[in-house]
Amino acid sequence: MFMFKKGSKVFYPYHGIGKIDDVFTREFGGKKEKYYSINFVDENLKMMVPVDKADDLGLRKFLTEEEVEALLEVLKKRASEPREKDVDRSYFLHMIGSLDIFDVAKGVCELLCKRETTGLKRDEDELLKRGIDILNGLIVCSKKVKPAEARKMIIDYWKKGLNKKKKS
Repeated sequence: MFMFKKGSKVFYPYHGIGKIDDVFTREFGGKKEKYYSINFVDENLKMMVPVDKADDLGLRKFLTEEEVEALLEVLKKRASEPREKDVDRSYFLHMIGSLDIFDVAKGVCELLCKRETTGLKRDEDELLKRGIDILNGLIVCSKKVKPAEARKMIIDYWKKGLNKKKKS
Protein backbone atom coordinates (compact mmCIF):
# COMPACT_ATOMS: atom_id res chain seq x y z
CA MET A 1 0.00 0.00 0.00
CA PHE A 2 1.38 3.37 -1.08
CA MET A 3 1.22 6.07 1.61
CA PHE A 4 0.52 9.59 0.41
CA LYS A 5 1.92 12.63 2.19
CA LYS A 6 0.39 16.00 2.90
CA GLY A 7 0.58 18.06 -0.29
CA SER A 8 0.57 15.04 -2.66
CA LYS A 9 -1.53 15.35 -5.78
CA VAL A 10 -3.73 12.32 -6.39
CA PHE A 11 -6.24 11.01 -8.89
CA TYR A 12 -9.55 9.60 -7.69
CA PRO A 13 -11.67 7.94 -10.41
CA TYR A 14 -14.98 9.51 -9.39
CA HIS A 15 -13.79 13.03 -8.57
CA GLY A 16 -10.64 13.62 -10.63
CA ILE A 17 -7.57 15.47 -9.41
CA GLY A 18 -7.22 16.17 -5.72
CA LYS A 19 -4.63 17.29 -3.23
CA ILE A 20 -3.96 15.67 0.13
CA ASP A 21 -4.57 18.50 2.62
CA ASP A 22 -3.83 16.41 5.68
CA VAL A 23 -3.17 12.90 6.97
CA PHE A 24 -4.71 12.47 10.40
CA THR A 25 -6.04 9.94 12.89
CA ARG A 26 -9.65 9.85 14.06
CA GLU A 27 -11.37 7.62 16.55
CA PHE A 28 -14.74 6.10 15.69
CA GLY A 29 -16.40 3.58 17.97
CA GLY A 30 -13.25 3.16 20.03
CA LYS A 31 -11.13 2.34 16.96
CA LYS A 32 -8.41 4.69 15.72
CA GLU A 33 -8.02 4.98 11.99
CA LYS A 34 -5.83 7.11 9.69
CA TYR A 35 -7.49 9.25 7.04
CA TYR A 36 -6.53 11.38 4.08
CA SER A 37 -8.27 14.72 3.82
CA ILE A 38 -8.52 15.39 0.08
CA ASN A 39 -9.51 18.65 -1.57
CA PHE A 40 -10.96 18.42 -5.09
CA VAL A 41 -10.76 22.01 -6.28
CA ASP A 42 -12.60 21.47 -9.60
CA GLU A 43 -15.62 20.04 -7.77
CA ASN A 44 -15.43 22.30 -4.71
CA LEU A 45 -15.40 19.11 -2.65
CA LYS A 46 -13.49 17.90 0.39
CA MET A 47 -13.59 14.31 1.51
CA MET A 48 -12.00 11.95 3.99
CA VAL A 49 -10.70 8.63 2.73
CA PRO A 50 -9.49 5.93 5.14
CA VAL A 51 -5.80 5.29 4.42
CA ASP A 52 -6.26 1.50 4.59
CA LYS A 53 -9.10 1.62 2.03
CA ALA A 54 -7.51 4.14 -0.39
CA ASP A 55 -6.24 1.43 -2.76
CA ASP A 56 -9.61 -0.33 -2.84
CA LEU A 57 -11.34 2.96 -3.64
CA GLY A 58 -8.97 3.61 -6.56
CA LEU A 59 -6.98 6.52 -5.13
CA ARG A 60 -3.92 6.71 -7.36
CA LYS A 61 -0.72 8.66 -7.69
CA PHE A 62 0.02 10.34 -10.99
CA LEU A 63 1.74 8.19 -13.59
CA THR A 64 5.29 8.72 -14.78
CA GLU A 65 5.90 9.55 -18.44
CA GLU A 66 7.07 5.96 -18.96
CA GLU A 67 3.93 4.54 -17.34
CA VAL A 68 1.69 6.70 -19.57
CA GLU A 69 3.55 5.45 -22.67
CA ALA A 70 3.27 1.83 -21.45
CA LEU A 71 -0.45 2.36 -20.84
CA LEU A 72 -0.99 3.69 -24.35
CA GLU A 73 1.05 0.82 -25.79
CA VAL A 74 -1.28 -1.65 -24.01
CA LEU A 75 -4.19 -0.11 -25.94
CA LYS A 76 -2.32 -0.43 -29.23
CA LYS A 77 -1.06 -3.96 -28.59
CA ARG A 78 -4.39 -5.25 -27.27
CA ALA A 79 -6.30 -3.85 -30.26
CA SER A 80 -4.07 -5.86 -32.61
CA GLU A 81 -4.68 -9.14 -30.77
CA PRO A 82 -7.60 -11.55 -31.21
CA ARG A 83 -10.69 -10.65 -29.19
CA GLU A 84 -11.71 -12.40 -26.02
CA LYS A 85 -14.48 -14.88 -26.85
CA ASP A 86 -17.72 -15.20 -24.90
CA VAL A 87 -16.94 -12.61 -22.24
CA ASP A 88 -19.78 -11.29 -20.16
CA ARG A 89 -20.45 -8.18 -18.15
CA SER A 90 -18.57 -9.53 -15.11
CA TYR A 91 -15.36 -9.70 -17.17
CA PHE A 92 -15.70 -6.04 -18.16
CA LEU A 93 -16.65 -5.05 -14.60
CA HIS A 94 -13.53 -6.78 -13.32
CA MET A 95 -11.25 -5.14 -15.90
CA ILE A 96 -12.61 -1.59 -15.61
CA GLY A 97 -12.82 -1.83 -11.81
CA SER A 98 -9.31 -3.22 -11.47
CA LEU A 99 -6.72 -1.38 -9.40
CA ASP A 100 -4.19 -2.35 -12.07
CA ILE A 101 -4.37 0.50 -14.57
CA PHE A 102 -3.13 -1.81 -17.34
CA ASP A 103 -6.15 -4.07 -16.79
CA VAL A 104 -8.35 -0.99 -17.11
CA ALA A 105 -6.64 -0.23 -20.45
CA LYS A 106 -7.23 -3.80 -21.63
CA GLY A 107 -10.90 -3.58 -20.65
CA VAL A 108 -11.29 -0.28 -22.50
CA CYS A 109 -9.67 -1.80 -25.56
CA GLU A 110 -11.95 -4.84 -25.48
CA LEU A 111 -15.03 -2.64 -25.13
CA LEU A 112 -13.93 -0.33 -27.95
CA CYS A 113 -13.43 -3.35 -30.20
CA LYS A 114 -16.78 -4.83 -29.21
CA ARG A 115 -18.47 -1.49 -29.92
CA GLU A 116 -17.00 -1.55 -33.45
CA THR A 117 -18.01 -5.13 -34.21
CA THR A 118 -21.20 -6.15 -32.43
CA GLY A 119 -22.15 -3.00 -30.54
CA LEU A 120 -22.44 -2.48 -26.81
CA LYS A 121 -25.29 -2.97 -24.41
CA ARG A 122 -26.20 0.06 -22.31
CA ASP A 123 -24.31 -1.15 -19.23
CA GLU A 124 -21.25 -1.99 -21.34
CA ASP A 125 -21.34 1.50 -22.85
CA GLU A 126 -21.40 2.94 -19.32
CA LEU A 127 -18.41 0.77 -18.35
CA LEU A 128 -16.55 1.96 -21.44
CA LYS A 129 -17.20 5.60 -20.52
CA ARG A 130 -16.03 4.95 -16.96
CA GLY A 131 -12.87 3.20 -18.18
CA ILE A 132 -12.04 5.98 -20.64
CA ASP A 133 -12.66 8.56 -17.89
CA ILE A 134 -10.18 6.76 -15.62
CA LEU A 135 -7.50 6.56 -18.33
CA ASN A 136 -8.26 10.10 -19.44
CA GLY A 137 -7.93 11.48 -15.91
CA LEU A 138 -4.60 9.78 -15.33
CA ILE A 139 -3.20 10.99 -18.64
CA VAL A 140 -4.44 14.55 -18.02
CA CYS A 141 -2.80 14.56 -14.57
CA SER A 142 0.43 12.94 -15.64
CA LYS A 143 1.07 14.63 -18.99
CA LYS A 144 -0.57 17.94 -18.09
CA VAL A 145 -2.69 17.96 -21.24
CA LYS A 146 -6.29 18.95 -21.79
CA PRO A 147 -8.96 16.23 -21.45
CA ALA A 148 -9.78 16.32 -25.18
CA GLU A 149 -6.12 15.77 -26.04
CA ALA A 150 -5.85 12.84 -23.62
CA ARG A 151 -9.02 11.26 -25.05
CA LYS A 152 -7.61 11.67 -28.57
CA MET A 153 -4.40 9.91 -27.48
CA ILE A 154 -6.42 6.97 -26.12
CA ILE A 155 -8.44 6.57 -29.33
CA ASP A 156 -5.44 7.17 -31.62
CA TYR A 157 -3.34 4.46 -29.95
CA TRP A 158 -6.26 2.04 -30.07
CA LYS A 159 -6.77 2.77 -33.79
CA LYS A 160 -3.04 2.22 -34.47
CA GLY A 161 -3.44 -1.26 -33.02
CA LEU A 162 -6.50 -1.93 -35.17
CA ASN A 163 -4.67 -0.76 -38.28
CA LYS A 164 -1.75 -3.05 -37.41
CA LYS A 165 -4.18 -5.97 -37.09
CA LYS A 166 -5.79 -5.20 -40.47
CA LYS A 167 -2.39 -5.12 -42.23
CA SER A 168 -1.33 -8.52 -40.89
